[in-house]
Amino acid sequence: MNRVSGSLLAVVASGIPAGFVWWGLGRPAQWLATERGLVLTEENATGRFQVVAVFTVVGVVLGLVAGVAVQRFTRSAQWQTVVGLAAAASAASLLCWRLGVWLGPSSPRDATGLEVGDVVRDQFAVDTIVPFLLWPLAAVLSYTITLYLSSDGVEDDEPDDEVSERSAP
Repeated sequence: MNRVSGSLLAVVASGIPAGFVWWGLGRPAQWLATERGLVLTEENATGRFQVVAVFTVVGVVLGLVAGVAVQRFTRSAQWQTVVGLAAAASAASLLCWRLGVWLGPSSPRDATGLEVGDVVRDQFAVDTIVPFLLWPLAAVLSYTITLYLSSDGVEDDEPDDEVSERSAP
């Protein structure tokens, strides 16, 4: 296994700790048990947005770190690395999402034995594709910027510690 493959597999595997972070920081919506059944009040509904926002922030941070790490570790400036990084970040997002859903609370519809006033936490859910797209976008963007700003393969024309002939009196 070469450096690029190992780096990309590490990016995919980073979806596991990201799932635990998402699960730990996410606060899902809370349903309130009433005489008519479960009700999602406006105040308790903010958890739906918060769970998606935390997933997005975790993904963007992970993508930024992954892009820089892959570029610095592999020193590869090939288009295949960029495509692989986008695929690896996408796989990490899916792994994080599945782990968070699995660790999080079950569906409120499955709750039994509720009394009036009980609160039931909603499932972890990401109901749009945009957060999943931001993971690879952040990774590729940070990879590209890091590659652009790096000085790999560029040599100075003049040594720093010597005085050039042009600057001598």
